[in-house]
Amino acid sequence: MTIWLPTLKGGSGPVYKQIAHAIRNSVDDGSLKPGDRLPTHRDLAYHLGVTVGTITRSYREAERLGLVAGEVGRGTYVSGVLQNDLDMAVTVPAPGHFSNNIGKMTDKTANDDDDNIGPINFRMNCPVPPQEDHIRNVLIDVAKCTPLNDMITYKSEYGMANHRRALASMAGALGLDDNPERVLPTAGVQHGMTVSLLASIRPGDLVLCEELTYPNLRSLANLLQFRLRGVAMDDDGIIPEMLENLCRTQSPRAIYLMPTLHNPLCSTMSQQRRIEIAEILRKYDLLLIEDGIYHFLDPDAPPPLSCFAPERSIYLDGVSKSIGGGLRIGYIHAPSEMIAKLASAIRSTCWMVSSINLELVSRLIEDGSLKRYEAWHREEAARRLSIILGTLKGYDVRFHPTNYHIWLGLPNHIDPSELVMNAANNGVLLTAAQQFSVGPPPRGLRLCFGAEKSSERLRQGVQIVERLLQSSEFGNTAVM
Repeated sequence: MTIWLPTLKGGSGPVYKQIAHAIRNSVDDGSLKPGDRLPTHRDLAYHLGVTVGTITRSYREAERLGLVAGEVGRGTYVSGVLQNDLDMAVTVPAPGHFSNNIGKMTDKTANDDDDNIGPINFRMNCPVPPQEDHIRNVLIDVAKCTPLNDMITYKSEYGMANHRRALASMAGALGLDDNPERVLPTAGVQHGMTVSLLASIRPGDLVLCEELTYPNLRSLANLLQFRLRGVAMDDDGIIPEMLENLCRTQSPRAIYLMPTLHNPLCSTMSQQRRIEIAEILRKYDLLLIEDGIYHFLDPDAPPPLSCFAPERSIYLDGVSKSIGGGLRIGYIHAPSEMIAKLASAIRSTCWMVSSINLELVSRLIEDGSLKRYEAWHREEAARRLSIILGTLKGYDVRFHPTNYHIWLGLPNHIDPSELVMNAANNGVLLTAAQQFSVGPPPRGLRLCFGAEKSSERLRQGVQIVERLLQSSEFGNTAVM
């Protein structure tokens, strides 16, 4: 067991939160390392002169933040990585009180469809796929018409030529070079991130990103052992002067950005800002890894930032938000001289991307279905947004009219973590700012509204959030 013991002198706020913050600070400065065992509840309570219940609550808060994990009969241990992004599906069963609360809120019975039970999920940025039979029919045709050898045998990590042509046409529609030789298939954009970093970053290198960024990048920093630093932002994205100062003083190797419909802030960088950033990339020989997964939801967005510095840009895109995340199909668009190294990283991480899924997606691109689905999603996102904004009138909300998530700024008297915890206790899942923050987190949270099928559940969920926002005391709040 580690000899770590925190000191709380001069702290402010609830004691349990002070203890959780002390754990986080110790993880950040390295005095607590992955696998370290924390003191028992009773020992730490005695040391700090607090109740065992306070320690239990503090450890629970630290576990919620992804800092520690408790094992029954063994104790509480420091986690290997911070909590991973909550864009991904919740894979653990919901606690019983979630289902009970939802049952009371929706007045449904246990015989109803599974989509209408369990917590209302405003955590996953995972839009419901188009509800039609065309995808099923295309998949059936793939099974009937594609030679079995092409579907189930090993293929090159580069992918088949017809699949690369289809993916290259997606890139070309955005203004990128549509040469298939500059495109590689990936098992989704997250896989593309991993591959891009494996091919270009060494342990100890510094990677820059927006000061609020996709949390999977933080997990990859731990996994691949590179340093991560956030660049200050304004309403137009990262600030060029701040980027240049870091380039001049810190010698970063690469930068990961989401210039279009930033996750979680919803902002889209102007074309002029993109040009300014591209000039800095060239000046300091900085590699860009651009995540364009939400670009299709903003048809008025400028061309990708990669278009303004194509010789040093890796562009990532996929169909997880437009067709379906379960397909795990994306692509990398990169300079020709990087393709071989990126292909090697694909081979090392998954050998190859599923040929069946690539064939399905390629057909949906070629027959125009993908463009149709993208337009449908923009209309659906706007419809859902009207439900959300109709309830959150008067609050500090950042949004885009055809995007599936909003950023909700919070006043000083509301603690984001406490709000997320109390929302969960009332059957609504949210994501607080600290999940995205590289540095001190702002006061806010992300609310995604694409995953729920039912408009009624969307309305009920946001009403619960609004009631919690109105409450001045969160400790014992119960909203039904």
